[in-house]
This record gives sequence, C-alpha cells and structure tokens, in this order.
Amino acid sequence: MDKTQKRLLLISLGISFTVLFLFLLFTIDRETLQALQSANVWLILLALIMHIVSIGFWALRIQFMSKSLGYKIPFLHSFNLVCSNQFLASVTPSQVGGEPIRIYELVKAKVPVADATAVVIMERVFDAVILLIGAMVSLVLLNVTSFGIEIPDYMMTLSYFSSAVFLAVLILFIVLAKKPAWGKAAVRKIAEFILRKKDTKKREASCAKLLNSVNQFYDSIGYFMGKSRYGSFTGLFFTALFWVNEFVLVSVLLMALGLEPYFALSFLFMILITVILMVPITPGGAGVAEVSMAGFFALIVPANLLGVFVLLWRLIIYYFNLASGFIATMIILRREAKEREVKV
Repeated sequence: MDKTQKRLLLISLGISFTVLFLFLLFTIDRETLQALQSANVWLILLALIMHIVSIGFWALRIQFMSKSLGYKIPFLHSFNLVCSNQFLASVTPSQVGGEPIRIYELVKAKVPVADATAVVIMERVFDAVILLIGAMVSLVLLNVTSFGIEIPDYMMTLSYFSSAVFLAVLILFIVLAKKPAWGKAAVRKIAEFILRKKDTKKREASCAKLLNSVNQFYDSIGYFMGKSRYGSFTGLFFTALFWVNEFVLVSVLLMALGLEPYFALSFLFMILITVILMVPITPGGAGVAEVSMAGFFALIVPANLLGVFVLLWRLIIYYFNLASGFIATMIILRREAKEREVKV
C-alpha cells in the first residue's frame, strides 16, 4: 500500500470506529445486554458464511465472464483477486480502488489488458442494472405501500438522488458504448493532454498504442452487449445471486438478535442503502454506511439493539473484508516478490 492508500484506510477506519462507538454509546442499556445473552451465535455465523458464499459468487462471475471471451481463470485465483479487491475498495470512495487490482490480476492470468478492463467494467454495468431495477421497484413499493411504517423524507430524497446519479452514469456508459467514435475521441483528447510535454513522434506513438487497446476494449464490450449471450447471462446471473445473498444475510442477523426478519422490507432497505453507497462520499462508505443502515433500520429495529445490529453488519461486510482482503493482498505481494527473485 502506498501512503495515500494508508491514509485513506486510517480515515475510513477512524470514521467507522467513531460512528459505531457513538451508536453503541447512545443505544446500549440493560435490555441490550439481556438480548445479547440470548442472541443466536449460529445465525451470526451463518450470516458470515453467507457473505463468504457471496464472494464465491463474485469469483464465479469473473471466471465465467472471462471464459466467454476465451480465457480460463482458476477459481482460487479469481476468489483471491476478489478478496484483495474488497480490501482496496474498502478504503476508496464508491469502492473504485478495487478495479485496478482486478484488472491487474486478470492480466496476470493471461487476459489482455483491454479484455480484462472490459470484464471489470461490465461487472459494474451488471451491478448497476441489478441495483437500479431493484431501486426503482423499491421506491415504487415504498410509495405505494408504507409496510406499516413512516420513512423520513430525507431518506427518500437521498435514495432518489443516488438512484438518479446511478442512472445517469449507466446512460453515459450505454451512449459511449453505442457511439465508439465519441469514446475514442475523448480518450485521445485526454491522452494528448497528459502527453503534451512529449515530442510529437512519441506522443503519436503512445496515442496509437492506447487507441489500439481502446479498439480491443470496444470489441470486448460489443461482444458482451451483442454476441456473447453466455457471458452476459452468467454475469447477470451471478450478480443477482451475489446481491440477493448479501441482502438476505441482513434478515439472518435480525433473527440472530431475536427480531422479526422483515425479509421484504429489509431487502428494499438494503437495495437503497447500496445505491447510496455507490455515490462517492467517504473512503469505503465509512460513516455513510453506518448512518444509512441506522436511518432505515431504526424503523424496524428497537433502539436498544440498533447499534449492535449495525456493528454486526459492519463486522461481516466491512471488517471481515479488510481482514480477508489484507491476507489476499499479501499473497499477491508474496507471489510478486518470488517472481522478481526468479528474474534476478
């Protein structure tokens, strides 16, 4: 990790620790301690296992999407790169820090840079499609029926805003995918600006090389969006499995604390919370995740259990990712060190 990443990690942890501490400070009482004594540890463990299974779904998504382009990625390699991705994603706004390591590890598995980039970008597109459909349905349902609760206006406004931003980005991607000339022109302009201090010959050579990769990238995107029904179907299938599993584990945590699972309502809440977290605000969504979770689930979780509930969720979704991702990143760094030794 470089200095910037370390700084972002400390900021992310600091914000998360502070918010969780305040939640626990203002919500724990004697009834909380009594409830914890009767909490179902096995269900908490089940929620953790479900999260690990979700990581497996993500790894399978990468594996099958790469296979549709003609590349064979070992499952363990895919699983490890997802874990490392989640470590870096946890310290960057909108989780964008994970993309470079996914591309890098796909390249290490003999996937060309352009195709690796296409796989990673299409993953984001599939996430956006599934979450946007879910968000739209959720917002309609919450407006049609209140489920017996009253959702604060500011939470609904934030949900609408996040969904709109998400939709705008998806539309921009579709437009650029349908109009390759626009995308290529934009890339060339950016490249020429960055390389403006180089002499004309070197600048043109660099731009030509970059545009060649862009052409290959567009070929791969076009393959996913047109010819590769297999790649698109498996990508969407495992994306749906990933998010459904991640959202259902929240209901499992509710049951672990002796509460009603509220499967439908929890599912709707989690879709909106996830869309909110996609908007880049803080590193790893720290603070925003805890506040959003508490804001929505305060409507169905007793105040004395709210802090504990949010803590359990973050331990599984965030802190476990940091721990497992750190180990995965160390495995990658150790492999790189061995490769350098062999070259020497």
